[in-house]
Amino acid sequence: MSYANATPDAGDRAKAAVSVIAIHALLGAGLVTGLAVTGVIAPPTPEFTGTVVVEPLPPLPEETPETPPETSQPPSTVTAPKPPIIFDKPTNIPVEPIRDLPTETVRVPVPKPIPTAEPGPVITPSPAPSFTPVGAVPRNGPAGWITNDDYSNSDLRREREGTARYRLVIGSNGRVNSCEITQSTGHSSLDRATCRLIQSRARFDAATDSSGAQVVGTYNGSVRWQIPE
Repeated sequence: MSYANATPDAGDRAKAAVSVIAIHALLGAGLVTGLAVTGVIAPPTPEFTGTVVVEPLPPLPEETPETPPETSQPPSTVTAPKPPIIFDKPTNIPVEPIRDLPTETVRVPVPKPIPTAEPGPVITPSPAPSFTPVGAVPRNGPAGWITNDDYSNSDLRREREGTARYRLVIGSNGRVNSCEITQSTGHSSLDRATCRLIQSRARFDAATDSSGAQVVGTYNGSVRWQIPE
């Protein structure tokens, strides 16, 4: 295969030159047009060097309070009281005489006398049998209530002696309810022993009243504490 050397002629070169010039003309027109459309640069704002004067606003007009419209009231009228009504007193009124009305006789029945019962014989109650009140009496002798054997060893060693007076309260069953020392021996141990021994050993016939019934009574006595020789 072989290639031939092509040589351009003068007409082709003229067309090419015209095309180049047209292209450059279009580019220049576009550039000028683009610069023209970019915009207009505004001139700078001048600086203010004067003095600002602020004028005051004019005062507002004062508001005057509205007064309510006066309402006219009708004048009050005073009415005078009416004079009292006066009636004429009647005179010469005929009075009809009172007629006698028939009276009826009312008979009140007289109650019959109530028959009284005849008094019967008077029954006098027979007097109740009376008894002479009797005090409490010991069944076992007071001498056996406390003996020398009742001395405690401590009272013997200390040689304690003395007389104790006592008062007993005897129940209706004959037993000693309580014992009270009315005069002390001078030793509390002997006083306590006196009441303790009598309450446990003494027996009584209960006291009786005027009807013969057994009642609560009292009994008084004494004990001589003496150390045997």
